[in-house]
Amino acid sequence: MSKQTTIFITGATGLIGSYLLKMLLANGDKVYALARSNDNKSARQRVTDTVDFWDKKITPKHANNLIVLEGDITQDDLGLGKRDKETLINNAEEIFHCAAVTQFNWTIDDIRKQNVTGTQNILELAVECQMNGNFRKVNHLSTAYICGDYKGVFREDDLDVGQGFQTTYVQSKFEAEKLVLEYRNKGLWIDIYRPPMVVGESATGKTFTFQQSVYQLFHIWNLGIFDHFPGKGLLVNIIFVDELCNAIFRIASLSSSENKNYHPFSSEAVPLELILDMSNKFLEFRKPELISRENFLKNNPTPAQKMLLQNNILLFNDYVRLDSKTTEKVLEQYGFEFSKMNKDYLLKVLEYCTEAGFLKKHHEKVPH
Repeated sequence: MSKQTTIFITGATGLIGSYLLKMLLANGDKVYALARSNDNKSARQRVTDTVDFWDKKITPKHANNLIVLEGDITQDDLGLGKRDKETLINNAEEIFHCAAVTQFNWTIDDIRKQNVTGTQNILELAVECQMNGNFRKVNHLSTAYICGDYKGVFREDDLDVGQGFQTTYVQSKFEAEKLVLEYRNKGLWIDIYRPPMVVGESATGKTFTFQQSVYQLFHIWNLGIFDHFPGKGLLVNIIFVDELCNAIFRIASLSSSENKNYHPFSSEAVPLELILDMSNKFLEFRKPELISRENFLKNNPTPAQKMLLQNNILLFNDYVRLDSKTTEKVLEQYGFEFSKMNKDYLLKVLEYCTEAGFLKKHHEKVPH
């Protein structure tokens, strides 16, 4: 973006939203960020704290370009006062909609309110913004796991392929994409970005949340309570948060193709076997043998084992292959390619987990 662009962003206190906000501010853009306050912190403090986590120099340097609006995507008019809403409608040129509930244990009605109704409220605002004459597009953050239990290759243009859903989160994100299609037909330019499993920064492994399924796998393995583990032959798509946001930023800034879906990650997936091996070497837990999900279930896993695995999105579908070649070709034109996730990168991710106190190494190896 050569000239200053006025951007409205949601989800600015989340992992991806905060990193994108950091990049937008560093680029010199003017950003309106929607956030809620909580008992301890104002909306502005919550937003600046998450950006400061990535880079403490950004918010002081660009304070005048960051306007934090207290609101909520689930409320009418996003919970904004009349003046704030009018300011957005009159000035916003682009929207990054990153806000979503990513927990897997919410009921479908509760999560729909956040992820579907919330998206509809943002798209309704975009329709009003379009009337200002300067509005360009909406960048909608989805998830690659809308593939659900589909068996086969799932590409950028795929959406409804007859798949079923194992979590209300994935179902709600699928429904939100269906809504996006409706608003595209109403004349809005909306690009969709579908990240896979997101981990910390590539240089340091740094992150402020360990909710993602790959971190939960580290934790589960580290408990040492599995002799066998489902996932033989499983391939996992992983992306660093900085590379994901770089890819989104470049496409959003440079592409003039309207209403596209993007898979901003490498097509080269990582074998679960490699992730398990590296985790085991680093943490020194009792290493389980990887077997098929069918055989794992035949072995009558304990209630505790079932509970630990029931919400892990990585283990739901052994048969899908997420294809991102079209997106990779677009990024190639902009001089960008994804790093290959290898042992060195996995080590950085694991090291940060121990530095942050999320994981502890154990030094006694229990023989099989």
